[in-house]
Amino acid sequence: MARSARPRGTRVATGDGPVERPRGVARVILMAQGVGSVGGNRDVKGIMQTSADSIAERQAVVRSAAGQTVPDPGLAVCARGLSKHYTQPWTLRVARGLEALDLDVRRGEVLGLLGPNGAGKTTTLKLLTGLLKPTRGRAWLLGEPVGSTASRRGLGFLPEQPYFYDYLNGVEYLELAGRLSGLPAESARERARHWLGRVGLGERPRLGLRKYSKGMLQRLGLAAALVHDPELLILDEPMSGLDPFGRRDVRDLITEQRERSVTVLFSSHILPDVEMLCDRVAILLGGRLTRVATVGELVEDGTQAVEIRCAPGALLELPRHWAGLVSRTQRADESVFRLEDEAQLGDVLGWLLKAGVQVRAVTPQRPSLETLFMAAAEAERRQA
Repeated sequence: MARSARPRGTRVATGDGPVERPRGVARVILMAQGVGSVGGNRDVKGIMQTSADSIAERQAVVRSAAGQTVPDPGLAVCARGLSKHYTQPWTLRVARGLEALDLDVRRGEVLGLLGPNGAGKTTTLKLLTGLLKPTRGRAWLLGEPVGSTASRRGLGFLPEQPYFYDYLNGVEYLELAGRLSGLPAESARERARHWLGRVGLGERPRLGLRKYSKGMLQRLGLAAALVHDPELLILDEPMSGLDPFGRRDVRDLITEQRERSVTVLFSSHILPDVEMLCDRVAILLGGRLTRVATVGELVEDGTQAVEIRCAPGALLELPRHWAGLVSRTQRADESVFRLEDEAQLGDVLGWLLKAGVQVRAVTPQRPSLETLFMAAAEAERRQA
């Protein structure tokens, strides 16, 4: 009886003794690790070892996380120890894009993600939407682990630089987005027309996307994220490229979604919009989450300045011990004294009244979110 032919391959040691693995399998593994050919390459051993270590690390993370409980059902977004490291292909240097992120976003909440360029905002949003694989850590969307199909069913996402099929028109593109999100054909057609009008593009529904301006494409991308009525909306720089009227429309849309109990997580560089819209703010600096708080809590933590407006002619010499604490600005119709710390208010007022100065108004100066953010970023830069 003829012996059956066995495919030639690579002998691999296992707990039960050596077994033979087909050569094709070995090549697939190498290709998956980014190694096209091993012949004559002196660095293959190091590359294979690095890849093997990376795979082992991920498997260890999965095994250690397997026993974790499902996150609180009241959370729309939950991240635990989420990290992303990038390895340069030539130097093998590791850049840390995000480090040990622990973040909770409650259902129905609007949370703004703040940080300078390179702070890790886009990396965070791509990890949460499954567009990037984490180096370590886990995350859940709407109670489902990120990466699963179930985690994306209730998700609407607008990336920072969305891609569009420019041979389609606005209605066709939104119909496509609706169908890909699981809507029936008729429902997708109706919602496409509704949302095209809702974002201010309904007057020319058959205009080709190649003729859209940057602001029009940004509006269309937002409509595509909303066309299937998601439970969770993740927006990366939604105000980018918009004029003041477009920014107002986006603010109205986000407010409308909050009223519908939709959870909104968005990043932005436009701090007044964040201050106006968000229930809480998360600040990322250098790939690390440094603070999560309401705007009110952030403001209360800072010292509050005070302005004292006086009648013109109050040309008094400020005492030396107030240098750096009290400043004076002379205007055409008044003199304005600014106190950097309201604790000095009683002393300064007493000094002015004793000198016979007519005080017109005392106005607390609430620090803006922009002021607080810039101070935090500057402190982080000095520590780096």
